[in-house]
Amino acid sequence: MAFEELLTSANDWYMQPGPSCEVVVSSRVRFARNLEGKKFPHHANAIEQKEVVDQIQKAVATLPQAQNLRFVRLNEISSLDRQFLTEHQLISAEHAASLGERAVAFNAKEGLSFLINEEDHLRLQVFRAGLNLKEGFQLLSELEQALALKLPFAKDPQLGYLTACPTNLGMAFRASVMLHLPALVYSNRAVQVLQGVTQVGLTVRGLQGETTQLASAFFQISNNSSLGKRGAEIVDHVDRIARQLVELELNTQKTVFQQEGLKIQDRICRSLGTLKHAKVVTLQEALDGLSALRVGVEQKILNGIDLPKLNNLLILIQPAHLAKIAAREMNPELEAMERARILGMHLKNVEAA
Repeated sequence: MAFEELLTSANDWYMQPGPSCEVVVSSRVRFARNLEGKKFPHHANAIEQKEVVDQIQKAVATLPQAQNLRFVRLNEISSLDRQFLTEHQLISAEHAASLGERAVAFNAKEGLSFLINEEDHLRLQVFRAGLNLKEGFQLLSELEQALALKLPFAKDPQLGYLTACPTNLGMAFRASVMLHLPALVYSNRAVQVLQGVTQVGLTVRGLQGETTQLASAFFQISNNSSLGKRGAEIVDHVDRIARQLVELELNTQKTVFQQEGLKIQDRICRSLGTLKHAKVVTLQEALDGLSALRVGVEQKILNGIDLPKLNNLLILIQPAHLAKIAAREMNPELEAMERARILGMHLKNVEAA
């Protein structure tokens, strides 16, 4: 089963400009749901897991969006394809690595996926470009309500929706925002600011969520609990904190450029030169360089590329995407060479203003 069509993503959700996209890369909303009378995925045997997959697949097929969904049983595809779907944010790393009967139904263009038998029986998620939690939440709520008419979701009067992880009890809802905060990192304020974020009930993670360390200047913030809260309340809280971080980052950028503008411009141009002409580029080097290029675009220092195209590059430089592009297995050295080739090709027309 091939997924090469996902490599040509001119119309995908992350290629669209979104609100506050100069700082906010993407927004995601997610519901976790489990079926009454069914064991959680990690405690179920293969037959029980398959029953859940079949039951949810049948329910999802009744949705108006079903005609544009692709259904994939993850145990029937290669580990490379599972990693590819993870990098494309259609499944989680845990979902890709889990054993047994599991599946996903997705529409990559719309940033919509239904993860079946991950940690919970069903996780519905919607991505949007920029700071757009409210639009994603509206769509996700409509989908969840439609599925609730077809599926018996497990729920307790006091605890709310029952989930495999106790921290997800209640609404079993997570709202998250991916931010790019280079000025706060450069000015050594990021750690202090993000510690403040954790003190108001949010969690801070890396570029790909729970499974990654903090990478370059990319940070994900999300609510750490939904017990006793409404979905709209959670969305408003995360949205409000994200807007404060956007304002703080932009003000810090202005201050930093006033104080060290020439030094930062030099760093941006050096990063461009490296990514355009290097023969070998590691993933961390690419992330650091693309972080600098985003600043160059935001500050109108660079011509020939925009933020959506840089969003695309953040995905294309990941290992499984490089292997798909090259149509062969990659060791670390070949991967770094292919990454350099892809970056050079996509950045060949980018120049300093």
